[in-house]
Amino acid sequence: MTHALHVLLVLSQMDFDWLPISHNLVHQERIGIDAVDREDQESGYEDHLARRSNTELTLLIICYDDLSPDRDQIYMEPHEANPEVKGVVGIQNMGNTCYANSTLQLLRACSEWDAFCLSQNFAEKLQHLPETDANRRILLAYQDILRSLWSAYAPAYVRPLGFISEVCKAVKGTVYEAFGMPVPNDSHEYLVYLLDHFHEALKTTTNHVEKEIPADATHVDRMRILAENGWNRFLSHHSSPVVQLFFGMMRKTVQCMNCANRTYQWEVFNSLKVPCEGATLEEWIQREVNEQSEIEGYQCDHCKGRHLAKKSSHLWKLPDNLFVTLHRFNYNGHKNTTPCPYRGDAMSFQPFFAEESEEANQAWKYEIRGVSDHHGTHMGGHYTAQFKHPMTQQWWGFDDERARPLANPEFSATNYIFFFKKCA
Repeated sequence: MTHALHVLLVLSQMDFDWLPISHNLVHQERIGIDAVDREDQESGYEDHLARRSNTELTLLIICYDDLSPDRDQIYMEPHEANPEVKGVVGIQNMGNTCYANSTLQLLRACSEWDAFCLSQNFAEKLQHLPETDANRRILLAYQDILRSLWSAYAPAYVRPLGFISEVCKAVKGTVYEAFGMPVPNDSHEYLVYLLDHFHEALKTTTNHVEKEIPADATHVDRMRILAENGWNRFLSHHSSPVVQLFFGMMRKTVQCMNCANRTYQWEVFNSLKVPCEGATLEEWIQREVNEQSEIEGYQCDHCKGRHLAKKSSHLWKLPDNLFVTLHRFNYNGHKNTTPCPYRGDAMSFQPFFAEESEEANQAWKYEIRGVSDHHGTHMGGHYTAQFKHPMTQQWWGFDDERARPLANPEFSATNYIFFFKKCA
């Protein structure tokens, strides 16, 4: 088995905590940055670990088993480690990868997902998957860059060579091949792509038995049993921590206007994509989740004819961690630059639920924790991110490798994806 050496800057004993037990500590020494550059070049690495300086830093050399030398690398200036800025780390733009950087920073706003990824031994957990499996390799690469991001301090930044390399390999020959090219891409599509691969790597299947509806069941009880069957039917093939954290469910209702018969569909989602129409963000969301439309020539199974039908939708189940994407880019290719009518107050989704849902009676609210922003037009632009640090509660803005403190999240026509977290 070959061993790849990875040099990691460590400024605190706390940074050792995330190291898996299988990693062997080789040695620790104080050497100059210039020396690191020479060793780096001699060992075949194409990039320097830090900006050239004669200042000495403490370097920890770790031996990784069966890992590629193309790993994510931390760049930082020598400074006193400040726990207030631990994890306030940017990501270098590798050539039109700002959309990826913004998405990775947005995902970090979810503390439960961070904790899960940093506490798991994925190399062991995913042994049932071939080493060549794209889902496995992307999740392992994501865990690696997440560790780097949370172990360093501002003004450090990470060069995401390993992560980008794994994505390039995974998308080759697929419909997502653009994610492996140095061209502009969409951060929402990239978010969905990553969540899908994380889910596929971690998913399990279970047996599902439909729950029967008693003959004397009330309308509310009948609806809840139908919803439970719909959710559990999905989980039987798609259970994973990703689903537990990020997936919700909507009820779609079609009512025949001839016989008044209603049919129901249960649709799961990992983000809500809402139109930029209305006076408030709540109205934007309502236009999506409480959409109403008509169906001409609907084939009714109850009255056996083709008639006009009405279609409506309602929320049934929301995840604890919710992504809301604004429909900025229209089908004609133009960008909707309507300023977002939101000022950061905790939001209630209670009015958007089906009245039969158990969650319709809950007083939960959702607070904003992260934002992916797109600056520019449909012809081109740039992505940045904002997130609320889960430990210090300080808001930070990220523009590739640069980070700056924010007094509050910034709301404007640049807002594209919101990340909300359920609160009391």
